Parts: sequence; C-alpha cells; structure tokens
Amino acid sequence: MKKRIAVLLLIVMAMSLVACGGANDSGTDLVKVGENTINESELEQYLAFTAFIQGIDITQFPEESMAAIKTQMLDDMIAMECIKQHYAGKEGEVFPDTIDEDLKSFMDEAKGTEQIKSYLEANKISDDILTDFFYNQYYRQAYFDEVEKGMTTLDADAQAYYDANLDSFKVDEVTASHILVEKEATAQEILAKLESGEKFEDLAKEYGTDGTKDQGGSLGTFGRGRMVKEFEDAVFAMERGEISEPVKTEFGYHIIMLADKNQGTRTYEETKDSIISNLVSQEAQKQIIELKGAAKIEYLNDEYTPITEG
Repeated sequence: MKKRIAVLLLIVMAMSLVACGGANDSGTDLVKVGENTINESELEQYLAFTAFIQGIDITQFPEESMAAIKTQMLDDMIAMECIKQHYAGKEGEVFPDTIDEDLKSFMDEAKGTEQIKSYLEANKISDDILTDFFYNQYYRQAYFDEVEKGMTTLDADAQAYYDANLDSFKVDEVTASHILVEKEATAQEILAKLESGEKFEDLAKEYGTDGTKDQGGSLGTFGRGRMVKEFEDAVFAMERGEISEPVKTEFGYHIIMLADKNQGTRTYEETKDSIISNLVSQEAQKQIIELKGAAKIEYLNDEYTPITEG
C-alpha cells in the first residue's frame, strides 16, 4: 500500500536507514552492492546531512568515535541499497503518482532558508544526495509496509507481548508546576496571595528564582527519580489540583501545584500502536539482514569491514 510522506516531515525525520548517492559523485570507492558502488564522498555527504537533521555537531566527536559512526552509516547505506534493489522494476509499488511534484516541493523546502542553503553548500551536499534521501523514505516505508503485511499474526503477537511485559507498561508520573524561592517567609507570602485568588502562573513569574518562572513555573510531566527526594515525596503524595505547603529542599522553598497524576498500567489499546510498530521494526531489521546476506556485497577499502550482525 502506497503512503504519501509529508514534505515537512521528511526534513525532520531521523534517518534510521539512508541511501546511496548519485553515480557521478567523486571519492574513493568503499563498497559495491550488486552493480552499484558507494564512495567516500557520498558517505561524507550523508553523514553531514544526517547530523544537520538531528542537530548534532559532529566536529565535537573524537576521531575514534567518528570512525565507528562512519562504519554504521555505511552499513545503513548498504541496507538501503539492498532495499532499493529488492524493488527494482517494481517502483510503482513504492512511489505515489505525485512523486515528481513532491520531489520539487521537497527540494524547494530543503533550500528554503539561508541557514539550510549555506550548510548544504559548505558541506558540498549535492542535489543527488537530497534527491536520494527523498526517494528512499518511500522505499523504506514500502519495505516496512511489506513486512507488516506478511506478519499475519501481528495482532495476536502484539497482545501476547503486552501480556508478557505488563511491568514495562506501568506508569507513575505527575504533571506539576512550582514556585521556587529562597526564604520560607516569601513562600508563605505567596500562599496567602494564592488563597486570595491570585493566579499561580503570575506569581511564579513574579517570585520564581529558577528557569521555570518564564513558563509560569511549569515542570511538565515527570516520573519518579527525576526530582530531589523531598520534592518527589511531596508531589507524589498530592492530589490533582492541590497546592502544597512550602517544601524545603537544598534549592530553597517550593510551592507546588499538581495539575495531573497518572498511576497504574497503560491499557493494551493505549499501547497497541507502539507495540506493533516495534514488532514490525524488529522483523524488518531481521529481513534486512537476510537481504544483505543474499546480496553481492564487496568491500573495496580496508578501512571499512562488515558489521557483525547480532
């Protein structure tokens, strides 16, 4: 089944599987997959583009880490090339009828800001690389759809996984805000204003001494083990809508407001989609290993060797 991939999503997707670049790229040949060759230039461009998408500064990694990252990236490129060859002659199963228009929109979007355009130019990321990246999201989706279609007992397997792993679906978390001040007297002053009807968020902005003050004191949603003991003991003992007395910690005095509390076990219906997604991903990775095993793969540079599949 074909699925259109939104252009804006493509530019922010983390690439778990990448792809081979254009045949005209220059650089030392690294590996040959069937009749197609992946070279050093393509690997460098994909690494730079992936880092940009994920917001990672790869210049901060030590040399030994970069070697491992490049090896993994090359392995992902090999995997995607195997998927592409799996669909050779069956591209109609992969691409929507609007593929040409979608590609143009993607290229326009990718170069839509000076920041992105400058990065692409500085790292010599070619249009061929961007085009392959775009196409290969469809190849990857088509392959995962094919794998899922072949998992005829997927619903039963998902239910069985849920039943066997109930502990992993337990939830114990709260959504809370706080106002942190240095002195207990200030905390009592805040409580008095709250009792007279003043808004918690306004008082957090006025009195708060930490970074949450600009968000009205919001701490978001968190589980146990995230806060210091005194704060955790207090907040997890509260009821929804409750405002605490001053809670003393090493940081000062906290007035806590509990917005929500979620304790128990997530239901199967709540977790079904994520379980199925994980099961399909695991099966797809197994089948990709089989694809690679059946493919004619020849390493052309001693610096890179196959990753041992485990």
